[in-house]
Parts: sequence; C-alpha cells; structure tokens
Amino acid sequence: MVVLAIVAVACFIGGMWAATTWLPALAEGPVGTLVYFIVCGLAGGVLAVFGVHIWQIVRELEQNRRILGSAELVAGALVETLWQSGTLAASALIAYLLAPEAVPPDPN
Repeated sequence: MVVLAIVAVACFIGGMWAATTWLPALAEGPVGTLVYFIVCGLAGGVLAVFGVHIWQIVRELEQNRRILGSAELVAGALVETLWQSGTLAASALIAYLLAPEAVPPDPN
C-alpha cells in the first residue's frame, strides 16, 4: 500500500512539474492564475491516474501468474486507464485553451 501512495504522489508531482515547465504562459490576473492551478492539478491527476492503473496492472499480473487470460487482463485495464486519464487530459486541455493568453512584451 505504501508503494501505491509513493507512485500516486510521484506521478502527481511529475505531471504538475511537466505542466509548469512546458506549457506556454497564461495571462496574469485572477483568471489566468486560477486556470494555471486547475491545469497543473489536472495534469498531475492525469499522470497519477495513469501511474496507479499501471501499478494495479502489475499487481494483478503478479497475483494471477497465469499466462492464459493475461492479455485480456492487460488490454481491459489499459482501455480503462486511457479512458480515465484521457478524460482528465481533455479537461485540462479545454481549461487551458479557454484561458486568456499572456500578452507578449512590447518590443519598443
């Protein structure tokens, strides 16, 4: 159970770090700040959900140690993983695209 918590926290932090590092800046102000925290939280959630599901797949394969049926187990779990993390990723993308853009600095 401790490994599950470590995986979830590490993936959440990794997702938040990736969002803060690679996404272009948003407008300053209350709306831009709120959307920034929403997008970073959702990006962290995407990786946390993905990491937890991968951990669950590995645990199921360890417990069931049978070769027959493991492909169906992995395929079904991956579909569920992509469905849940994809929904969160789409929500983060929608929030980011609806946010006001940062104003570029004046070259003069």
